[in-house]
Amino acid sequence: MSDDPRDALIATVSSLMDAFNRRDVEAALAWATPDCELRPLGTVGLTGRERYQGHDGIREYFDDVARVWPDGLEVEPVDYRAVSGSVVVFGRVRGVSGGDPLRDEVVWVWRLRGGLVASGQVFSTRTAAMSHARDHA
Repeated sequence: MSDDPRDALIATVSSLMDAFNRRDVEAALAWATPDCELRPLGTVGLTGRERYQGHDGIREYFDDVARVWPDGLEVEPVDYRAVSGSVVVFGRVRGVSGGDPLRDEVVWVWRLRGGLVASGQVFSTRTAAMSHARDHA
C-alpha cells in the first residue's frame, strides 16, 4: 500500500464504480456518506430528476438505472486523478435506452469526506469537469 493519501481516495472511488458495474447497491453504499449526493448526467436527463440524495437516493438511482437502461449501463473508468479531496475520473459510458445506444466519453468528479464519497457528478467535457473541480476545491 502506498503512503500517498491520494491512492486511498482513488481506491474508494474505484471500489464504488466497480460496485455500480456489478449492480451491487449495498457495496456501493459502503463507500458513500449517508448524505451523499449524486448527479449522473445521462440518467437524470432520462428521469427528469436533478439529483439523488443520501443512501435512499442512491438506491433509487440503481432502480432508475435498471428501468431506463434495461439493456444495461456500464461505466469504464480510464484515468483517475486525485486533487484536494476529490477524484476526477476520465472514462466512458456505454448503454442502451429505448433502443438508442449510448457510447460517450465522460468525466466524473467525486468529492470525498472522511474517506467516503460525499458527492459525484458527471460531465460531458473535460473542461467543465476540471473547472467544477477547481471551483469546489
